[in-house]
Amino acid sequence: MNEPVGMSQRPHKSEKPSLTFQAHVRMRDRPDEAKVVTLEAENAELAVHRLIAQGYMVVEISEYGKRKSDLQSFFSLSLTPPPGKGNGGIFATAFQIVTTREIIFFAVQLSTLLKAGIPLLRALEIIEKGITNVYFRKVINALNKKVSEGGSFSNALRDYKKVFPWIWVNLVEVGEATGKLPECLVEIAHYQESTARIQQKVITAFFYPGVLTLAVVGALTFLMLFVIPKFSAIFIAQKMTLPVLTQIVVGISDILRQHFAYAAGVVALAVIALIYTSKIPAIKMEYDRWVLRAPLFGPILMQVAVVRFTRSLGTLLRSGVQILQALEISGKLIENQALEAGVKQVAQKVKSGQGLGSQLEVRKIFPVFVTQLISVGEESGQLDRFLDLLSNYYEEQVDTFLARLTTLLEPVMLIVMGGVIGTIVISMFLPIIELSTGGGG
Repeated sequence: MNEPVGMSQRPHKSEKPSLTFQAHVRMRDRPDEAKVVTLEAENAELAVHRLIAQGYMVVEISEYGKRKSDLQSFFSLSLTPPPGKGNGGIFATAFQIVTTREIIFFAVQLSTLLKAGIPLLRALEIIEKGITNVYFRKVINALNKKVSEGGSFSNALRDYKKVFPWIWVNLVEVGEATGKLPECLVEIAHYQESTARIQQKVITAFFYPGVLTLAVVGALTFLMLFVIPKFSAIFIAQKMTLPVLTQIVVGISDILRQHFAYAAGVVALAVIALIYTSKIPAIKMEYDRWVLRAPLFGPILMQVAVVRFTRSLGTLLRSGVQILQALEISGKLIENQALEAGVKQVAQKVKSGQGLGSQLEVRKIFPVFVTQLISVGEESGQLDRFLDLLSNYYEEQVDTFLARLTTLLEPVMLIVMGGVIGTIVISMFLPIIELSTGGGG
């Protein structure tokens, strides 16, 4: 079958030019001794793999003359605290937090050590020595003990669901069953890296508008509760006839001052009710359906859902997970109950022999472009590859959408908020201007 336009084969790694990297490393047996090593490799990941295989712990790695990329930033995690500086993971330890960055680096290190022929128990011991997060170090130590007592690595991970996402347990279990644990760990690292990347993009896009909104709401609250009442007292003392605009603003200010505690209580109760009801499955289902239909934000949420579904399903299938189990896991990783329910219905049809792409299209769970390419992937026997193409395409769509939304949202918010504050200021000065004009007449 001919390949779709624009979906040409990726170049082989051997065609990529070698790059020069500078790495700050420590010897595994002498962690207090640090040095700088220069080496050539096709990318930062291969460079780190070679250094770990040679007995080094990588503190930081970067390419000469270039800023570190997203992939290289994985390897800038400080594995051992500098002498005399103490532990660098105090905050994470106090709150028992293990960051996504630490989890990704753990997967990369463990995969590399296992590929080098180091047994699992020894590999966990080596990694544990280089972890600065005390809580994470305790978790790895506990994993080591459970495995040494005869338990499987996947079962040990199940006891730490807050640290290791659900996909970890499933892929590690598959890796143990197929003898491809290092490869499954690499897939986990790539999946979590892409998931963290798109999550960070969404957060970054809405961070500035969110801060701006909070600042403006704070300024409006201050004006209404403290500034306008002072002007109102002056107007009353002068027995002035106020313009309609001023009367409206003063009236709103009076209502807020008299009922502020009540209004704040209503808002707090509404937030609590929203949080509580979102935990009820039936209500959460309706809420998830509504957000997908919401103007402006619905399309971006659907695109993010497509990225999560296709990325996770492709990762699971490539790691050897059966299609039905992969659909179950991918549906949960979408984090939208309405879409998850649709994927479960599709899984039942797939179980009876129906095609995945055709069933997704019948239920209109995802855009037609997604379902059509999934069908092409099934027909060509390259479903995991087409799922990767879809996830990359929609991730680019998310980038473009967020860039445009941010560009449009910021000036609109500034104009709207500026107009509101400007209206309040004008309403306060109109009576003063009339008083001055009348006095001058």
